[in-house]
Amino acid sequence: MTPDERELRRALAARSGDVSPEFRAHLTGALQGGRPSATAMPAIAVAVVIVLSVASIGILLMARGAGRVLQGGPASGARLTSPTPTGKGPAIYLPSTAQLSAPSGNVVWAFIADSLLFRSTDGGNNWDQRSLPVSQPAVWPEISFVDAQQGWYSESGSPETQCNADGAAIWHTTDGGAAWQQVALVTSPPTGSSGISDSQCKEGLSFIDPNHGFLDAWDDNHRPIIYRTSDGGRTWKGSTLPDPPGFVTQDGGFSLRAGLVRAFGTTLLVSASGMNGGTQQPEMYVFKSTDGGATWYSVAKAPNAANNIALGTASRWLQLIEPDQSSETTDSGKTWHSYLTDYAQAAPIAPDIVFGDQLIGYATVRGSIQRTTDGGLHWALIETPGVFWPG
Repeated sequence: MTPDERELRRALAARSGDVSPEFRAHLTGALQGGRPSATAMPAIAVAVVIVLSVASIGILLMARGAGRVLQGGPASGARLTSPTPTGKGPAIYLPSTAQLSAPSGNVVWAFIADSLLFRSTDGGNNWDQRSLPVSQPAVWPEISFVDAQQGWYSESGSPETQCNADGAAIWHTTDGGAAWQQVALVTSPPTGSSGISDSQCKEGLSFIDPNHGFLDAWDDNHRPIIYRTSDGGRTWKGSTLPDPPGFVTQDGGFSLRAGLVRAFGTTLLVSASGMNGGTQQPEMYVFKSTDGGATWYSVAKAPNAANNIALGTASRWLQLIEPDQSSETTDSGKTWHSYLTDYAQAAPIAPDIVFGDQLIGYATVRGSIQRTTDGGLHWALIETPGVFWPG
């Protein structure tokens, strides 16, 4: 998720409300959110206006930029998923959202519009739709897969104001989404024993193998916590992400928010971004752990806080910024240099990028997906499954 989108979700998270009957059933009647206060309603209205404005601008920008990267839809030769209703939901129109999980170069999963799950075993050339454990996703649904069969799905309840508390549920599949089993439940107020506190909002689900996974917790007033599991998601332990040099967590939104944990051998890396109260500027850092996530320490600061860091290897990272402003580090962030890539897009926000291996990676912004097979130098648009491409 981009920093811009994080801020939008932060605004939306400031609202409160009872969880839906559908989600209450998902969480066995346990999750309950606060009710909206009168002072929260103007913020909600503003957030809704922002959402509608962003969507409209995105459509116009994508149309204007179609001749550059979106011309003709997906790359030639890709098998298009039919947009005709099949009983699994209607077709999706861009701009939308796409969460990607790439456990290897060939296997990639796509969670489209927070509602449709697809799998590809040939690098995104062909897709098949898979099932989800819920019929109506709630807040912040996320996926994480470690291969073509085994993965996890999480979603939250309705958070309290400023993410003071938030319930969550996590499901697991071992057969590519044919069947799911709930492995963890976090309620607010707490009633379970998963080890995850109901304090703070939950996101950033990321598993690195069938046993080990991570889940972030954050709010506007405290340091983030990264929870870790070693039994496939049944029990969890939390570790607080420390303040990096020059950054002091303060009340009122001056706090960090972590991303997805990546593993490179025994080295774990995670990026975290937030507004620095001292400089009044957004900043992004990379943290490292060599003890399975029990402790973390800051190792680098990104040159551009508005763009996500793509972790290709333990030492090679990218920040893709157009036009011609991309950066690369090959020494774990000690130094950065200009990186000439042909990556381009219509939307004026940073992409989310995941690498399946050192060479094959995927970038998504507002639902469109591009693929690289040479480590990020060249990119080509591929199919977004379930999306209707006019013409």
